[in-house]
Amino acid sequence: MYAMHAGTTPRCPAWIPALPGSRAPSALAMHRGFMPSRSLSRRDLGIITTVSALTSGIRPSVAEEPASDSRNAAEHAPSSKVSYEIDAHGRERLALRLDGWDTWKWNGHSINYLSAGTEGPAVLLVHGFGASAYHWRYVVPQLARSCRVFAIDLLGFGWSDKPLVDYSGYNVWADQCAAFLQEVVGGPAVVVGNSMGGFNALNMAARTPDLVSGVVLMNAAGRFDAGSASVTPVATPAQRSLWAGLQDTAGTFLKRRAIYLSFLVARDPRRIRSVLKQVYVGQDSIDADLVTSIATPAQNPNAAEVFYRVITASGESMNSLLGRLHKGTRVLLLWGSKDPWCVPANASRIMALYPEAERVDLPSGHCPHDDTPDLVIPELQRWVAGLRQA
Repeated sequence: MYAMHAGTTPRCPAWIPALPGSRAPSALAMHRGFMPSRSLSRRDLGIITTVSALTSGIRPSVAEEPASDSRNAAEHAPSSKVSYEIDAHGRERLALRLDGWDTWKWNGHSINYLSAGTEGPAVLLVHGFGASAYHWRYVVPQLARSCRVFAIDLLGFGWSDKPLVDYSGYNVWADQCAAFLQEVVGGPAVVVGNSMGGFNALNMAARTPDLVSGVVLMNAAGRFDAGSASVTPVATPAQRSLWAGLQDTAGTFLKRRAIYLSFLVARDPRRIRSVLKQVYVGQDSIDADLVTSIATPAQNPNAAEVFYRVITASGESMNSLLGRLHKGTRVLLLWGSKDPWCVPANASRIMALYPEAERVDLPSGHCPHDDTPDLVIPELQRWVAGLRQA
């Protein structure tokens, strides 16, 4: 749900520096979560504190359930743990489970996911930085009426394990989702991603095109290169002076300390609610369950270190990813025009780089699927149905 910058050098979730052309901190204030290479100013630290409140999507340890066996699409049945409820405004949604839904083992890690629906095309929902599968609570029950819907917690987030592994490049999530489509879903799917999840959806389409039948970007996070579409190489310490190397070491130590402290302060549910109010147009969806789904995971012992590793890693630029899409890849942009982080200008840049995409602007904030689900769901249903007819 928080934005992350998937650019040459990912920027701290929308909070740290703003993307080029953006009026606000990088999209990951909630999702972008990419870190700047410069030292952090007092303003940056303040932004980080605010963002970490939202982006701390990591769950506390819970009793692990037996891992589900790998199954193909024909054998996979919807999760028996998925249940729905009616919210205070009469809208049907997924009921929150504090111990997660189903478990799939991947590379020795327990991955949480949920599934619903028995017929129709497969759709994989990928959350943003700091969020989880629960963030798709309004989309799941409606989309499951005509599709086989899967929502997954990325490694390091939600109910999934939070190992202290290398998150640089962010390819670990593309590999995770690709394996999930092969082993659990049983084949290709339309991949829908919000914020950082949008970057991951695009990365999957570029890396494993045979597994992605369409891409939906909802206020996708990601940094754009000003010129070249390639990833900027990073010089090794041996290529720089001893003094520069010492400066980097000191800077890393101070940065880590600053981010850890900010993370600890930002876990307060009141801070999370405050930040959500900045990026949601409507306030109806900002309820106790949403705040709990973001705040509780941050209590995991590895949460702060995973947070640090993710936001200080580097990822491929949007220019490069869009340039690597196979010709004919179907892309839909569902963009909240009121988003202060992943501003509409970012959607325009995507359209300029990939004019084959379709764009629908919505009077919504950074997380349209949870902010204005009544506007998002019909567009998703329409577009997915169109893919089947094409």
